[in-house]
Amino acid sequence: MPIVKFINRHWWCVPLTFALWLALVAAVGAQSARADVPPVLPAEAIERGGLFLPAPAGAAGGIVAAPLLGTEIQVDVSGITARTRVTHRFVNPMRSWAEAIYTHPLPMDSAVDRLRMRIGDRLVEGRIKERAQARRDYMAAKRSGHRAALIEQQRPNLFTTAVANLAPGQRISVTIEYQERLDFRDGQFTLRLPLVAGPRYIPGAKRPAGLGSAAGAGEDPGMIPGGGTATVPGADAITPPLRAAGAGMGNPVVLTVNLAAGFETGRIESPSHAIRIADKGAGRSLIRLAGDAVPADRDFVLRWAPAKGALPKAGFFWETVGGDDYGLLVVMPPVTGGAGIDLKPIPRDVTFVIDISGSMHGRSLDQAKQALGRALDRLTPDDRFRVIGFSHELRLFAPGPLAADPATLARAKAFIQGLEAQGGTEIVRAMAVALDSPPQAAADGSTKDTRSERLRQVVLMTDGAVGDELRLLDLIDKRLGDRRLFTVGIGSVPNGYLMSRAARAGRGSHTFIQAETEIAERMAELFLKLERPALTDLTLDWPGAGGEAAEVWPRPLPDLYAGEPVVALIKLNGAGPRVRLAGQLGGRPWRQEVAITGGSASPGVATLWGREKIRQLMIEMRLVENREKVRARIVETALALNLVSQYTSLVAVEATPARPVGAGLVSDEVPVNLPAGWSRRPLTGEGASPTLPKAPAAPGPQRTRLGQPNAPATAATRDARLRAQPAVLTFDRGDGPIGPHLAAAVSGTPLMAMPQTATPAQAFMAFGLLLVLAALSLFTPPLSARARRRRRSV
Repeated sequence: MPIVKFINRHWWCVPLTFALWLALVAAVGAQSARADVPPVLPAEAIERGGLFLPAPAGAAGGIVAAPLLGTEIQVDVSGITARTRVTHRFVNPMRSWAEAIYTHPLPMDSAVDRLRMRIGDRLVEGRIKERAQARRDYMAAKRSGHRAALIEQQRPNLFTTAVANLAPGQRISVTIEYQERLDFRDGQFTLRLPLVAGPRYIPGAKRPAGLGSAAGAGEDPGMIPGGGTATVPGADAITPPLRAAGAGMGNPVVLTVNLAAGFETGRIESPSHAIRIADKGAGRSLIRLAGDAVPADRDFVLRWAPAKGALPKAGFFWETVGGDDYGLLVVMPPVTGGAGIDLKPIPRDVTFVIDISGSMHGRSLDQAKQALGRALDRLTPDDRFRVIGFSHELRLFAPGPLAADPATLARAKAFIQGLEAQGGTEIVRAMAVALDSPPQAAADGSTKDTRSERLRQVVLMTDGAVGDELRLLDLIDKRLGDRRLFTVGIGSVPNGYLMSRAARAGRGSHTFIQAETEIAERMAELFLKLERPALTDLTLDWPGAGGEAAEVWPRPLPDLYAGEPVVALIKLNGAGPRVRLAGQLGGRPWRQEVAITGGSASPGVATLWGREKIRQLMIEMRLVENREKVRARIVETALALNLVSQYTSLVAVEATPARPVGAGLVSDEVPVNLPAGWSRRPLTGEGASPTLPKAPAAPGPQRTRLGQPNAPATAATRDARLRAQPAVLTFDRGDGPIGPHLAAAVSGTPLMAMPQTATPAQAFMAFGLLLVLAALSLFTPPLSARARRRRRSV
């Protein structure tokens, strides 16, 4: 063979080739080792959330998301309060040190008061500090190699937790504990646990990192830069990436609820998950998810009702902290269907606003259409109505309110069935139109304003997947007038913060529809609230002396609708032993007196009082000029009761450094599952089928944001296109377009791929070729004696 003859004549090539291959192996191996430890990334990663790991060489961004091993949740329910412990478990599978930063949802108004970080057998407890100081402590520990953990509030129902300096191959668990007050209405208690932070629509042009942060007023915006838009600064903190379609489901959840209702329970059910229930007797039950672990792709909802006659008319729960007495007063629904009062129906002017953006595609929009159809069926001939569909543009059934006659209702239902989900969620512009309706036509055909003769109501149906909640709340405060706003949260992961806050600001009520089986029941409850008068002008006072010293939240007490209880959180300051409630129902006085002596000891009441006070101070902060004074009161309350807020955070720092000096640190964010019932195609532009199974195949690492699927490459070209081609408001009456509607820009973000291998593959291939060459040399025949003599003679 030619190769054999060549090796016989040039035998010295074998050791030379071997030496060259060894040099090549060393060079490739060194390059692979350097790729395992990329440069330390900017601190802006803490605003985005996730566990960050290095990407393969040449990959866009240089970082990828590492897996979240799973989540364990334990809930202890006692009466009307619940204590929840959430434990997230991560692993660092790389050879480099890592930083874990992840975004996770919690129930609206949850009072987060404890953070624990466990690494191996070491346990580090968090301490409450002002947000800016907590960040500085965390960043200093991160740079110096100390293990540290930090939890920050991005929204009242959305938090970011960061853990610095995870060793290669190390597992870690981070536990968050919080207290919450359970929702009681329409004769049943509800526990709602959000398990996934769904994608949110972020309006406005992309804003470079470093121009602001989500830290709030008075903090250093350049310390940890936050990307986002001019409309929603720090938007990256609330938009975790979406898992790719082929990555499978992530973040399996194990959940246990220890239910001590305090009374004999009737039915216990979950419309969201299959559950197993073990009855322990005396109003106690143990509830678990059916199956070892369930993917986090929807809110977990648990409902239970008292057995007939088992629920007391009022309850008082108390706790003493730092020498101060705190109380939670609950007066069970003082308003029934009509409260025994014969009330004459008042004609209504109802505006229905339905979300038809991309996040509503599929099952969510079908549920919204069914719910809206039921609402139209409840209208009387004396009522008037409007229908507004919104995404990045508006679809209006009519420019003004129309009489609810059979022919008009039939056309409205046909209009609703023709609505399709696509585009971004421009909720603020839709509500601006809903709250700016023209004068109604009088019976004689004139255009005189007859608003005072009617109840004016707005019903908003949406999943709330937006990041500009504060803009909507500001709009409601300014333009609500004499209207009442009711919100209906649609889908598997509704934004409970937006739903409840918008309804509270609109002096209305809210409800959630998570499954088709709930539509009839939830809408029937809403109709009762829409059609019956509210209990208004509620006051709480103490007969005799001492009541003036009590600090009551919320204040003033909100209006209540059928099936809703009076709930007041009180710092007693010596007040008692009886309290008097008074208000107006249908123009008639209502009064009830309640004893607050005795009651039930309930740990966590003080934190609930503090959280409610902070919630109201945050509302006050939007409405006053001297915001620093209000901010100082928020910080004082949060520090006194160990609460995470917009301006305080929990931070834990281990005393001993862990990461060696000079070792690199990498970061990225954990992708979230596609929420159940959501369609991927309108969100990402992928060609996935819009027909979803009951348990959708999970989603992989992809950073995405709600909006137009075919977004331009740059903000400049996007803005130019929007100026040149504004969207148009359209009508069903054949009147033609009435004016332009500018759609907000949404910035897209690049995809990221998980590494295909953690080994120096190129080096191994080179080494394999070297072994093949060495094996060939073994087959080289020895030189014969005649050949050796011929060689010597030559």
